[in-house]
Amino acid sequence: MVNEYRFQHPETREDYEQLYEVMRRSFPDEDVDIIVRRLVEYHPEMSNTDYFMVKHGDKAVAGLVLIPQKWSIDGEELNVAEMGCVGTVPEHRRKRIQWILNKEFDEYAKSKGYDMCVLAGIPYFYRQFGYQYAVELDYETEIEVNILPEETSLVSRAFKEEDIPEAQRLLEQTQNRYLVHSIRTPEIWKMQQETRTYGAEPFKSTAILDDHKLVAYYRWWVEEKVFNVKELAFKAESYVDDIAACIRQEAMKQKAEKIKTKLSHEDDFSKYLIERGAEKNKPYGWQIKLLDPRSFLEKLGPVFEKRLAESKFKGLTKELCMNFWKYKIKLEFREGKLVSVETVSEAKRVLGMNPYASIQLFLGYRSREDLEYAYPDFYIRGGNEGLIDVLFPRKPGYIHYCY
Repeated sequence: MVNEYRFQHPETREDYEQLYEVMRRSFPDEDVDIIVRRLVEYHPEMSNTDYFMVKHGDKAVAGLVLIPQKWSIDGEELNVAEMGCVGTVPEHRRKRIQWILNKEFDEYAKSKGYDMCVLAGIPYFYRQFGYQYAVELDYETEIEVNILPEETSLVSRAFKEEDIPEAQRLLEQTQNRYLVHSIRTPEIWKMQQETRTYGAEPFKSTAILDDHKLVAYYRWWVEEKVFNVKELAFKAESYVDDIAACIRQEAMKQKAEKIKTKLSHEDDFSKYLIERGAEKNKPYGWQIKLLDPRSFLEKLGPVFEKRLAESKFKGLTKELCMNFWKYKIKLEFREGKLVSVETVSEAKRVLGMNPYASIQLFLGYRSREDLEYAYPDFYIRGGNEGLIDVLFPRKPGYIHYCY
């Protein structure tokens, strides 16, 4: 059945129109075709090879998009390929067409030097392609508008393009609290301002000033009398009360009854709302796959060295042989430096690293103890528990959209 289909990247205007039609038919009334068209027309880094389609005869019947990004893990920059807008028209489903697209996606991502593939898609389906939940996603915190303070000395106005450099500094300051976070370039800032979309959703943006200086900004949208704060960054925690009052004033102006933030529960503003009785959800998760685990661990060398230097394992000289059951990787440390990361043929059953769950450890999503409890085939022996805890600490991540 798969032989009836052929893969290609769009090359002509007609190809792109067919890709948009695939999205329209795959996601009726969800405007996914508009999202793809917006990426084609506005994204500063994407080219035709970032759009994937499968044809049956001369008609496109399935497609997806690779959205290039940069993420940081404890200060180390990684190349990330987000798989988005994955769709197959109804009459061609259940014919393993997505296997064709995923194979092409992985091969292309490897050839372009991406470290990870990620997606924010539906539950379970992508496990068959090797994806695992590994970074928090879709936080919500909700509170009644009238609970927030009314008065503030700060001034609010519409966000302007000239605010971007300072807003970027505020965002980066906020992101430093997270083990894993995204890196948004000035070009992406400008694209988001021009299209007024954050991820796939519309937004308006407000700047907050203290003595004519930008001290905070937030992105928002109102839906069904709920004032949704999609992104917020501010200069210092001392501004939280005033920022809450500014948001309340705008929410009242928009006739909203509730305020809902999409910020991490670790964010200072989220904590402020939770202390005042806000309800919070259980977040979803980014699904992530490592394209080359050996290369990934090697790239984290500076991170490991920093963590060792700040721990009781400073100056460590040791070999760690990780048995991932399907493959084995040896990390060699000498005087606190990672000197080699090699794939080996033999490894004792001392560090039993479930190959699917281990990414949760690497990205701080779950602790060693969490994984040992959940997976009998994940275990740390030989007195290495403390060392693994230092190399792979549990710490939340948060991804601000970069398209």
